[in-house]
Amino acid sequence: MPNYELIQSIGRALDILELVGNSESGMSLHLVVTRTHLKTATAHNILRTLAAKGFLVKRRNPIRYQAGPILLNIRRAQRDLELFNRVRPVLMSLANSLGGEARLSECVGMRSLGMLFVLPGQMGVMQPHLPQDMLPYGIGVVFQAYWSKSEIAEYDKKYNFAKNGKKWGSRQKLNRFLAEFKKRRVGMMPIRITGDHFRVAAPIFSRDGKVAAIICFIKPIEQTDAAFRDKCCQAVYQAGVALSYHE
Repeated sequence: MPNYELIQSIGRALDILELVGNSESGMSLHLVVTRTHLKTATAHNILRTLAAKGFLVKRRNPIRYQAGPILLNIRRAQRDLELFNRVRPVLMSLANSLGGEARLSECVGMRSLGMLFVLPGQMGVMQPHLPQDMLPYGIGVVFQAYWSKSEIAEYDKKYNFAKNGKKWGSRQKLNRFLAEFKKRRVGMMPIRITGDHFRVAAPIFSRDGKVAAIICFIKPIEQTDAAFRDKCCQAVYQAGVALSYHE
């Protein structure tokens, strides 16, 4: 293939990626042809190739093309880079001013993963090579405050809430905690759940109004009192608000 034809093909593929990637509901072949003015066969071949490579996915009934895993991962990496750069100084401030561990966690596939953390006195925020599972910390449960009923039912079945959620007493008690967290935009984990550590978290909202991450603060319970815990809750709440996008 001559160079100019190759460049032209790449340009067309990028145009289609941009079109489909910016469409919330996906695009049909006919709509892609209408927007790009390409021949149907050309557009179809490009769409099929992009889907085969994972940049797009093909949905059926009706047939539409949507952003695929590779494109979504690129978006996530860009979003994370922006978010991490804004979060780092906030984590440093929380850790050093309150004398405890500060963390940023994201929810990936119903799992709460620690993306960034810092301890008081450290020179900088640490980013693990592999995100850390936050299940042992318990604080990641607050992501469920923003899940649908079907997502919660799927989680309870997948992770056997009846067995592993015994400390909450019942799903109803956990749901009341989650409702309060969603209302106040900050929550302190009950001591009966966390044992010997005080843990508090607040949500960080993305541009689309969805929860992008949570910011957390952790400290041994014996090093805190009621007044200090209230101070921490207020500081973490303010951090979550400051890091969230607003209209």
